[in-house]
Amino acid sequence: MESPLLKTISVIIPAESVCASAPVLDCLKKVDYPQENIEIIISIGNWPSIQRNQAARLAKGEILYFFNRDTQLQPDVFKKMMSIISKDTRIAGVGGVDITPPGNNYMQHLFGYAMSSFFAHWKMRARYVQVGSEKVACENELLLSNMAIKKKVFLETGGFNEGLYPNEENELINRISRMGYTFIYSPDIKIYRDRRRNLLRFIKQFYSYGGGRLNQMKIEGVLKNIKFLIPLSFLIYSIFLFFLGTSWVFFIPLIVYISLAVIDSLYLSVKHRKNLLILPAIYLVMHFSYAFGMLSEICRNITRQNTRRARLANNTNNKILYIKEIG
Repeated sequence: MESPLLKTISVIIPAESVCASAPVLDCLKKVDYPQENIEIIISIGNWPSIQRNQAARLAKGEILYFFNRDTQLQPDVFKKMMSIISKDTRIAGVGGVDITPPGNNYMQHLFGYAMSSFFAHWKMRARYVQVGSEKVACENELLLSNMAIKKKVFLETGGFNEGLYPNEENELINRISRMGYTFIYSPDIKIYRDRRRNLLRFIKQFYSYGGGRLNQMKIEGVLKNIKFLIPLSFLIYSIFLFFLGTSWVFFIPLIVYISLAVIDSLYLSVKHRKNLLILPAIYLVMHFSYAFGMLSEICRNITRQNTRRARLANNTNNKILYIKEIG
């Protein structure tokens, strides 16, 4: 068993510009952990997987903790994380939950409920709502806005694949796990982050996730990611249904989808004592946005029109800011 005694932590935060506000910095001043053992690095640039890699290589801490600039973290997250990550040498990292803040508006909470729905988001719901208890986890339950990784393991495995964004953490978790290490999910390690403020931003979010998954599939193979093709399959089915659906038999999958979505929204309405009956529409937007993102990335790969991705990934105008050093 590793020693749990106050390891040094490098907090890594990507940002697009020096002037970008970072509410997380105020929270980091209030954490229940010795400030002399914390390093804070902001990596400025346009491609987060590159930004995080650059900061990780320069970090002096034994543990790399990845946050986003808008993170609101609980004061005890470092102590809880450290008590878990120090239990065993084969534990590579620890992740927690990214929760919708109480002060978000009704639409933002709708997005939060959709992302934490078992029907709409399956095991990935554990990223956005406290599910179960501490356990060994895979990429499904973990996300990069609240994740700590041992620096030694991170560097040993080469860090994030810089051709990926988003989904760079998913591919890294899978790669590290294949080396025999484990990741732990803890519902008690909580942060709060605002959900997207309007429907267009929510659509863009899941459109981006779909494209990121498609590029992850190119690296890992389709079979290992087959379940993530369900939204794309449903989109293709819906297009087929619109043009060729002449028999009621063709409508059975759609009826099943709508029925399960309605049942789920009724359950969440009762559970949270709110009128959430609009959720089936949010689920449909969420799934179709993801599918269109995947489909668009397929088309870009076929036509080799990835100029924006290449431009951002090759951007060398990155800058490292040391907000606070260890000691």
